[in-house]
Amino acid sequence: MKTMRKRSTRRNVPLEDGKVRIEVRPGDKGIATIWDKDVLIYLASIINDRLERGLPVERTVRFNAHNLLQVTGRGAGKRAYELLLDAMFRLRSTTIVTTIEAGETKERRGFGWIETFRVLEKKRQNGQQVMAACEITLNDWMFRAIVKDRRVLTINNRYFRLTMGLKRRLYELARKHCGRQAEWSVSVAVLAKKTGSTSPVRVFRAMLREMIRENRLPDYILSEEPGDLLRVTSRAAVLEP
Repeated sequence: MKTMRKRSTRRNVPLEDGKVRIEVRPGDKGIATIWDKDVLIYLASIINDRLERGLPVERTVRFNAHNLLQVTGRGAGKRAYELLLDAMFRLRSTTIVTTIEAGETKERRGFGWIETFRVLEKKRQNGQQVMAACEITLNDWMFRAIVKDRRVLTINNRYFRLTMGLKRRLYELARKHCGRQAEWSVSVAVLAKKTGSTSPVRVFRAMLREMIRENRLPDYILSEEPGDLLRVTSRAAVLEP
């Protein structure tokens, strides 16, 4: 199924806890979206596979564009390649600015989701230009998170079939919080903040109830609990004797 993905050009509301402030600023093509995250997940899987096979890894990853589109279920037409290029532009141009204060000292840092990208195109006999190979250099902190900190979670391939951004974000949170436990409970209000939802809580709650009714989230079962809580339970745990 192909879906229209609306470009986000809004400036994110800064997040801060009194000492650390994080702000995300858009580039020319808007802010990187959860759909663009497919590229980062794909790169992390390549690096992780090489690590598990004892092979050397580098911050710069070379890959076949067609393979990425196939793995992430993005299709293989001209429009799919155009959207992939747009995704790389947004990942490069979106700027994350952090401000850390300690006493009289203030430190500011700015970085993009990726450091650089390069696309090689070749011309077919009919004169059409096609994306042949891609090269992306990850920024240092992301590469370190994958290689040194090993902060990599496996993702069900059905994740890429989720056509609603909220479902993708909820799956990611479920993988994070249910990685070492069978279930996780969170208030609807807190979950709305964690997912970055801009909908009123009542609308957000209604979307969750629809997801509970559908029961199609990969690997997890959603249910309501008293106190306006959402419980996320591992399907594997439910099937255990």
